[in-house]
Amino acid sequence: MQLTDEQQNALEQLQSMLQGDGFRGALLHGVTGSGKTQVYLELSKKALDLGMKILILVPEINLTPQTRKRFEDFLKCEIPILHSGLGAKEKRETWKKLLDCNICRDAMHCVSTYAVTPILMGTRSAILTPFEPQLIIIDEEHDSSYKQQDPAPRYNVREMAFHIAHKYGALVVLGSATPSMESYENAKKENLKLIELKKRPGGLPLPKVIIADMKEERKKQDKDLMLSPTLRDALAKTLLEGNQAIILLNRRGYSTTRICEECGNTLQCTDCNVVLVYHKQYNKLMCHYCGKLFPSDTHCQCGSDKFVFLGSGIEKAEEEIMEWLPSAKILRLDADTTSGIGATEKLLQKFRSKECNILLGTQMVAKGHDFPDVSLVGVLCADIGSAIPDFRAGERYFQLLTQVAGRAGRFLENSQVIIQTFCPENPIMQFAIKHDYLGFSKCELAERQEAFYPPFCKMIQIRLQGKSKARLDLVAKRLAESLPGKVLGPAEPFISKAQKLHRLVITLKAANPANIKKAIDSVDSKGVEIRIDRDC
Repeated sequence: MQLTDEQQNALEQLQSMLQGDGFRGALLHGVTGSGKTQVYLELSKKALDLGMKILILVPEINLTPQTRKRFEDFLKCEIPILHSGLGAKEKRETWKKLLDCNICRDAMHCVSTYAVTPILMGTRSAILTPFEPQLIIIDEEHDSSYKQQDPAPRYNVREMAFHIAHKYGALVVLGSATPSMESYENAKKENLKLIELKKRPGGLPLPKVIIADMKEERKKQDKDLMLSPTLRDALAKTLLEGNQAIILLNRRGYSTTRICEECGNTLQCTDCNVVLVYHKQYNKLMCHYCGKLFPSDTHCQCGSDKFVFLGSGIEKAEEEIMEWLPSAKILRLDADTTSGIGATEKLLQKFRSKECNILLGTQMVAKGHDFPDVSLVGVLCADIGSAIPDFRAGERYFQLLTQVAGRAGRFLENSQVIIQTFCPENPIMQFAIKHDYLGFSKCELAERQEAFYPPFCKMIQIRLQGKSKARLDLVAKRLAESLPGKVLGPAEPFISKAQKLHRLVITLKAANPANIKKAIDSVDSKGVEIRIDRDC
């Protein structure tokens, strides 16, 4: 595949950075479908010619098959993979290859004999292997999956990559259409080299984005439906033309709330401070934090057995599409359909081979997939996630909309994206529909700087949880009083109770982790679990 002028320029800049002493880092910022993977391939080939070891990271397990195939087909060598979805035998074989490659210090010998290979591909845990790479490629570097939360060890892959690069003198290449604010600010400060791809190969335009204002769309239909008339008509036209569509609804289940008709209370999990979601697939109410199931006719705490289901989830959307387009072949991709090992890969392969023409999924469908026959992307309930009490909520909202829009028209002209919203004037949405990352980042970084949030400070969260609310409150209060620097809290997080454990959070800005450890050791924390989350 011949590189475009932009890709060739990006490759030459990265190749010039391959050889050198000490840490080198670059941010490859390219619009969705701009051919970042092709640049990775050419760069990897050059690195192998120089006898270098390469670590390639992807954010999700289900992205490894398509990425691995592209690299193996291009480089003509077998590439071992490492992620949590592998069985014990596969993991053992991968580790053996890594150890063999470490013994064989001449990486070129590894390539020529194919006995072992100096390339490793995997998800975030692959960064912990004793591989000593000279080139680290982190695709979709913005993705929150690169942050390990639970269980320990807790780490950020990007920060770990920088540490390894400093240690072994490696080149780190971060790639994304929607870079994290930290990475983009580092590039602006020239701590990372900024390399941009502003166009799609072949002159293909970015997809046309249409806003379906649900306040107006609902007036056009007799009953309350999830799909607007605009999206329904576009979906029918897409299937008639023999193309495929992706529909995103970031909400599992059938109905999101069950309300008592007598007292008006919503039914919550007995172990978590979380509203139960009705799953028609199981005919049960489910807690999405602990996974506990309850009978759908569970009585309210007031004793009433009269209730109504409100709110719509992905199961209801699937049912509605089938009623509207009985001939449609729908593939649903969410946590309920992909629980088995290899289930996601099998489902995606069915869609890629056109056994199905509609991929209906949660945020899984927005992550780096490359489907050549997708000409339509629809986003249902696009306002979900726009008002979460988290300083990163706006960034993640923009990334989700931009990334899912980028699945359309990667090989087809006249593609379109239809976003259903009750708030079309939302400034973040306006940036997303214009594919305007620069405008969004300028606005977001200005707000972060004014409020003194990352990337303009180091922020650390201390998360406490315990069975006794009184004991938790006491420990948290004493700990907050002993901590140095600017302390916020203790305060209840968005989910204040999960799996029978009460939760509190203490936030520090520009804090010294060593002093935090001393403060924790000075407080009697019996009965309370304390976790330190750096770079939160």
